[in-house]
Amino acid sequence: MALLINHCPVRWHAIYHSHLTALQYDQQSITYQQLDQLLCALQEQLLTQIDLNTQPSMIRLACVASNSIELLLMQLLCVRTGWLFCPLNPRFTATEIAQRLAVLNTPYCWIENAQATDFLSASLPQLQIDFELLLSNLHQQASYSITTNIPSSAVKLAPLLIEPEQACNIIFTSGSSGFPKAIVHNYRNHFFSAQGSQMLIPLAPQDHNLLSLPLFHIGGYATVLRTIIAGACIHLTTAPLTVALLQQHRITHLSLVSTQLIRLLADSLFNAKQCSIKHVLLGGSAFSEAHLAALAARGFHYHLSYGSTEMASQVATSENSSQLQVLPYREIKIHKGEIYIAGKTRFIGYFQDNAIHKIAAEEWVASGDLGTLNKHQLSIIGRKDRQFISGGENIQPEEIERVCLQYSRVKQAYICPTKDQQYGQRIALFVLFSDSTQFDLDCQQLKHYLGQQLIGYKQPDHYLAWPLQLANNQALKVPKQVFTDSLSKQGLT
Repeated sequence: MALLINHCPVRWHAIYHSHLTALQYDQQSITYQQLDQLLCALQEQLLTQIDLNTQPSMIRLACVASNSIELLLMQLLCVRTGWLFCPLNPRFTATEIAQRLAVLNTPYCWIENAQATDFLSASLPQLQIDFELLLSNLHQQASYSITTNIPSSAVKLAPLLIEPEQACNIIFTSGSSGFPKAIVHNYRNHFFSAQGSQMLIPLAPQDHNLLSLPLFHIGGYATVLRTIIAGACIHLTTAPLTVALLQQHRITHLSLVSTQLIRLLADSLFNAKQCSIKHVLLGGSAFSEAHLAALAARGFHYHLSYGSTEMASQVATSENSSQLQVLPYREIKIHKGEIYIAGKTRFIGYFQDNAIHKIAAEEWVASGDLGTLNKHQLSIIGRKDRQFISGGENIQPEEIERVCLQYSRVKQAYICPTKDQQYGQRIALFVLFSDSTQFDLDCQQLKHYLGQQLIGYKQPDHYLAWPLQLANNQALKVPKQVFTDSLSKQGLT
């Protein structure tokens, strides 16, 4: 029986697939029935602290935490209650968190690290949740069922209906073009996002999807719901991402950014024959042809992906190639070179001034990305706000970065504009080579290579070493400020 859109997915699987593993946290496994019990118990705790006279759609749970069972429970609870799950990056500065809390303007805030509360005003109380009690009660119930010989299937649950049109989360954009926007989705957006992805990257019960992206990012949020809707297992871990981890936990699906892929490819054991991996989803930045070829040569089924917060994650995805195909339930059009988005996965509105400002369902929204569309095949040129002019010519940084990444010794590349008296602006290239001991020689060889691949005005004037603090960066987006600060220190701005 297929899951219906107006049913809580956890309760659905707790009824029809109660014995299947829903969540694995290193060595701890939780079935769908147990996950349902945890959500019920968590809801009981929160109801004692929440004003029940408030409309569910206006109850905003701000969560300052890294990935954990606790944070995942908060996410799933909001789906079934119609509350708004508002995850925030715990690595933000106190100022950055305070700015986002000011937008959310909620009296309900849960903080993973109870001591790190510099960003809280004295009048903002913290939600008090005893997660240890939740888990201990769960273990007691499991022990009771075993000692009394009560099978889990004997527990009778009633279907739990939800309102798919009701908002269930607020995710902040990265803020690359200004202050981050508070994007609001409903469950319907995520349901159809999952259905469209399922047609290209199928998930089935018994599959294990590694949660390698943060829940405060739409990619992490979508990974959880995509997996739960399919009745598969989400795997959480605090351990480093290694081939041994993938093998030990029989991971079948995972999402990677460029840095993670490079690190895994350095291990010869990372190949399809010695892993259980069925699909590898790649996103966040450009990937070199050499790395994609290596991934294919090792027998992996990989998918490049273009996504956005506004579209509930994936928009267009490839299959063992660089050709992005627009997924079902998404609509794309190009207007004056810019990608416009619509469809069933498009967000419902922005949260500001204590209200959800909805956007008409049929309205097209500018993505801020430049691209071309040929039938259903989408090509991404780059961010509109990264484009700059040099001597009257348009420079698209991502185009140059992609060419740099085709050079075998380049691991990372990032283009910035620099001031120039003659041309107004010129090009600075930050580059990370596979061997950092011969930077000058590598730069000379790369410069020669780019001279053969790019027209003169697109060739960098300045070659700069990759900032040390980003050498092992696994963020989905490169922090632009680090590069602009580096240019400023070197007198290039």
